[in-house]
Amino acid sequence: MEWVVAGCLLAVGAAVLWYAARALARRSRYARLLAKYGDDRIVDAIVTGTIWQGMTSEQLRESWGNPVSIEEKVLKTKTKQVFKYQQVSPNRYRDKVMLEDGIVVGWDQK
Repeated sequence: MEWVVAGCLLAVGAAVLWYAARALARRSRYARLLAKYGDDRIVDAIVTGTIWQGMTSEQLRESWGNPVSIEEKVLKTKTKQVFKYQQVSPNRYRDKVMLEDGIVVGWDQK
């Protein structure tokens, strides 16, 4: 019986430590992003995984992570990229974000 109680206490303690570590990591990430961008609204959007027209490719990577695939076209006056996320089958992706010269200009989510 003592082993059961000890096991339960150990499991609860581990869960509390895990939760505290996650909260600390979130606060640390928020503070790092705030120091980098200096705007609460931008940081809140990045932390919640929101994207918007005009965000940089770096902000997009901070928000959604690295894309599975990047398609790039270099034209005379600009560079176009498509960041592809959430691959559902070969050459098919759930989310595509279009960028021009490193700035988000649109997206397609299915």
